[in-house]
Order: sequence, then C-alpha cells, then structure tokens
Amino acid sequence: MEARRFPMASRSRSRRRSRRAPPEQTANPSLEPRADGEAHAQAAADGDSLFDDPVQGAPAQEPAPGGPAPTSDWTARTTRTIVVLAVTEIAGKLSMLVIIVGAARLLGVADFGVFAYALAVGLLAAVIPLWGYDIVVVQRGSAEPGRLRGLLADLLVTRTALVFVVLAVLAASAGSLGLSGPPDSRAGLAAFIIAAAAVLDTYTEAYRSAAAAIQRQSIIAVVHLVQRLLTAAAALTALLLHTGLLGLAVAYLAGTLVGPLAGALLVRHQGIGPRWREVSVASLVRLNRGTWVLGVASILAMALFRLDILLIAWLVGDRAVGVYAAAYRLLETALFVCFAVARTVFPLMAADAEPRRVQRHLERGWSVLAAIFLPYMTLLCFRGHDLLLLFYGEPFAGAGTDILRWLAAAPLLFSLSYVISMAMVAAGPTPRLLIASAVALVVNVSLNLLLIPRYGAIAAAFTTPVTYLAEAVAGLWLGRRRMGRPRLVWTLLPALVASGVAAGPLLAPLPLAPALLAAAAVYLPSLLLVARFVDPEQIQVLRHTLTPWRTG
Repeated sequence: MEARRFPMASRSRSRRRSRRAPPEQTANPSLEPRADGEAHAQAAADGDSLFDDPVQGAPAQEPAPGGPAPTSDWTARTTRTIVVLAVTEIAGKLSMLVIIVGAARLLGVADFGVFAYALAVGLLAAVIPLWGYDIVVVQRGSAEPGRLRGLLADLLVTRTALVFVVLAVLAASAGSLGLSGPPDSRAGLAAFIIAAAAVLDTYTEAYRSAAAAIQRQSIIAVVHLVQRLLTAAAALTALLLHTGLLGLAVAYLAGTLVGPLAGALLVRHQGIGPRWREVSVASLVRLNRGTWVLGVASILAMALFRLDILLIAWLVGDRAVGVYAAAYRLLETALFVCFAVARTVFPLMAADAEPRRVQRHLERGWSVLAAIFLPYMTLLCFRGHDLLLLFYGEPFAGAGTDILRWLAAAPLLFSLSYVISMAMVAAGPTPRLLIASAVALVVNVSLNLLLIPRYGAIAAAFTTPVTYLAEAVAGLWLGRRRMGRPRLVWTLLPALVASGVAAGPLLAPLPLAPALLAAAAVYLPSLLLVARFVDPEQIQVLRHTLTPWRTG
C-alpha cells in the first residue's frame, strides 16, 4: 500500500537489482572518487560502511587484489566523512555560540530575548521553503545520480518561490507576530532581518543535499564553517561597536548570505550544478509528489524545536525567553553530532532500504550518539551552573541552572527521535512519520500550555525531553516494518555505565576544568571495557573514529 501511495518506496527493489549488476553497467564517470578519497554515490548503494555489517543472504564481496577488503575501505571513508562533518560543525557551532554569548552579555537579557525570539520565528518560517525537499533530493539523487543536476534545479526554483512568499508574510505581519514593537520600530526591523536571514539560509541546505547525494558532504561542510566564522566576526564587530540589536541583525544577515553564494560556486565546481534546462512543470510536479508528508512533518518537527521559546515569550515575557534561550543554546550547540551522524547514515539507509540494513545503520548511528550525549547529559546535570556562569555570567546562571538540568536529557532523546525519523523515510515518504510528529506536538503543546503559566520557563524545560521521548516511542512503533526492532537499550548500555562512572569526578568539589579532565579520563576506558562484553562492534566504531584517515 505504501509503495503505491509513495512511488519512491518501490525503488528500493530496483536499487537492489541494480546493485547486483556488473560494475560496467552501473558506473558513472562523473561520480568516480576524487583525489581526496571521499566515497561517491555508489558507496551508499554498496551498503558497506562503518554502520553496516554483512547481512545474512547478502552477496559476498571479494577484496581487491593487493588491497584491503572493500568493507574496511568504506568503513574508513564513511568514518572520515563523519569526522570531517563533525569538526566543521563543531567550529560552526562554536562560532554561533560566540554570537549568542556576545549578544547575551552586550545586549542585556531583554534585547537578547528579542534576538532569540526572532531567530526562533525565522527558523520556524524556514521550514516552509525547506518542506522536506532536501530529503527527496538525497533519496532520488543517491538512487539515480544522473538526475541529480535536474533535481537540484527543480529544488532551487521551488525554494525561491516559497522564500518570496515567506518573506512577504514576515514583512507584512512583523508587528502582529510579536517581533517586538510596531512594524516601523528599530527593534521590529531588526527582528525581521534576523528572521529573513534564517529563511535565506535554506539555499545552503539545497546545495548540501546535492553534495550528500554523491557522498561529498564535506565540501558543503566547509562552506558552512566559513559562513559561521564570517558571521561571528561580523556580529562581534557590530556588538563591540555598540550598534545595538539592529546592527547585530544586519551583520548576521550579511554573514549568512555567504553560505548560499559559496555553496552555489562549489557544487558547480564539483560538476553537480543545477541544470536549468531540465526544469519543467512536469519535473516540478514530480519533485513535489509525496513531499507533503515530509513537509508537514518538518513543520511539526521545527515546531517542537522552537515552539517552547514562542510560548514563553507569549505567556511570560522577553526576559524569560533570554534566560531559557541561553540555557537551550548549550544543548543546541551539541546537536551538530546528531546532524553529522544522520547526514552520513541516511544516504546509506536510502540506498538500500531493506529493514535489516536500516536497523543496522540505526543501531550503529545510535551507538555513536549515545556515547557522546549521555556523558554530556551528565555534565549538564551536575555542572550546569558552572557552564552558565562561564559563558553568560551570573544574571543567566542564577535563573538558568534549574532550567538546564531539566533540559539535560533533551539532546540524547532528540537525537534518538531524529535518527528514527530518518529510518522511517529511508524507503520513501510515509504518513506514519507525520503521525509520530503529531503525537509529539500534542504532548508538547498540551504540557506547555498547562504548565508554563504556573511554572514559567522551567515547565518548558521539563516538557522538551518528554516530547522527544514520546516522538521516539511513536516512531519506533509506527516504523517497525521499515526498521525492524533495533536494540536501542542494549546499544545504550556501555555509554550509560561509563557515564555513571564519570559522574564521580563531576560531583567532586573540584573546579570545572579539573573535574572535566578527570571525568574524561575515566569515561573512555569504562566505555571500552563495558563495550567489549556488551557490544564489541562499538570498539570498532570508536577505533575508526579516532583514526579516521587510516585506510586499512
């Protein structure tokens, strides 16, 4: 039934047939590996990676003469991609954190609340031009690389039309949306510019999806890094020159525009630039076919991610938004790990959406995410006040410590729900993803409306991880036919035990830096020891992660 409703779901069978064809029948010269050694689109089709293990009944692969086995080669390459994405995302997230910290310290709590609120509105509005098209381009471009340039052109044309509509709505309703002040005020103009920057950044995501389809995510990761660094430099300059909220907004917009411009140049240099002559009414219709599920699900997902800030602003005020956003940023900054892993794993899922392989990719990705987010949750719980004091100062640390403790589990549960959602759509769009997102949204809105008027921002902090847990449970149940029954709790066990051991130094009466070093020193050996008995494959994942450029 799903295959008939969503044609993309039926392609996994044809992809499996094409994968058994001889190499000369499937090779594409334009997608051969470059000198940098990154995998091309066929890597995803082969199904061999850090997150893949031989499945019973799968065709055996012979090692190349005089060289390592293909599985080992693809393991190293896939791990290298994850590490490159992670490194660039770390630098990019740290640059954004610099902007947030600078704005919090130099603008004050109230103006920083306006900045955070406007950014949340912009990111929520950006879901309209995104609409799940990027996932479709990755799916179809990975399966049929020859169509990628035409798909990118269709995506850019569609996105441009939607961006104009969204910007017009934001400009017309800035005041009524509560972006601070009347539409002609400086604060209202600044808020509109900040929101517009978030919407225009969707063009960068279009180029990212094209690169992901051919397993060359790192080229756009570099663009993202340069964009964030330039944005941080411009924003800090504006803040230090005391240009206020409006100056910060203009600098933020100028830095953001670097991403789409550089992305367009790089994809053209890689030979996957948009082929405009292939755009037609029929091709645009094909691009949109079945995307309503992904689009609505994306709106629901972003609403879950940003609605708490909007509700706090409406029900409590700008100062509460400022404190909550400061604590929330410490969580959001760490989510680059989730996105880096998901961007690497999803093309592999999409290239071979057989449930056992999707389950294997999901488990391997979850093991990486748990090994990072469980100790991070421990750190936020026990040393959250020290972190807030370090980054934002006493006005935020005093009011934000309890908020941060309630939010501590959110990155772990968000990453779980995110990779589950990727597994659900690996074989094509499904309305079950929409149902899972709707369940989570009902939980989120109901709890927030019930608790925020009485308990303030702490209620939103409590609701956030509960919401992601509800979404993950719903996704597992609704997507069980597409991903099997992944062993999520068993995969979590090594990181859980190791995080418990690392909690000892964090609870000790030590300054923050020595406590962090001591916790890290006991965490890794504990993780390896438990994984050796519980899940030895996690040791292989860690070994390749620590030596990503090792080819053997």
